[in-house]
Amino acid sequence: MCEMLNLFIPFARPILPRPVRGLKFERHGEIQRDFAARYSTVGGVFLAGYGGGYCLCGFNDWDAVFQIAREITAKSVLSWVAALHFWSGDRYELGERRIDPEDPEACVPVPIGMVAFLQAEPPERRRHRLVLRSLTRAVGTTVALRLKSGRTLHGPLVSFDCESEVAEIDGRPVVAAEVLAFGE
Repeated sequence: MCEMLNLFIPFARPILPRPVRGLKFERHGEIQRDFAARYSTVGGVFLAGYGGGYCLCGFNDWDAVFQIAREITAKSVLSWVAALHFWSGDRYELGERRIDPEDPEACVPVPIGMVAFLQAEPPERRRHRLVLRSLTRAVGTTVALRLKSGRTLHGPLVSFDCESEVAEIDGRPVVAAEVLAFGE
């Protein structure tokens, strides 16, 4: 049994990606049956991934996959691609993990049998997600928040509630959506 990697590109004639650190995709090779069934009605091309040989046993270079996804979506003007890392011949009840390939923190390895649905989000949504992460990590420290209004708030970040997206800085409530940039 070998490790394999498939890519689905929702376009009949995509510009094929160049190899990245030995990882390349070609139109021939094993395409996982459940993955093929999942996208069979979408229309597009399935590609098989290769390293130095027939399989990708020991594969662990998801950065190369994300780089290839960015290249394909940019050159073929697509909004998304999908990837699946699997064991040759196995069947899967496929789950899906949505990943923004433009967000380095979101670009983490995807478990075998999980579809990596790679779609870049709008920059504003990515910025907001970064603000939420930063506020969550900075509770208890002194921060500087540049607000969309142009003001900057300095002070200790007393609390941050992820659900309501409200932070408290030195006794003042701040809604995360108001934050343009985060500093310490």
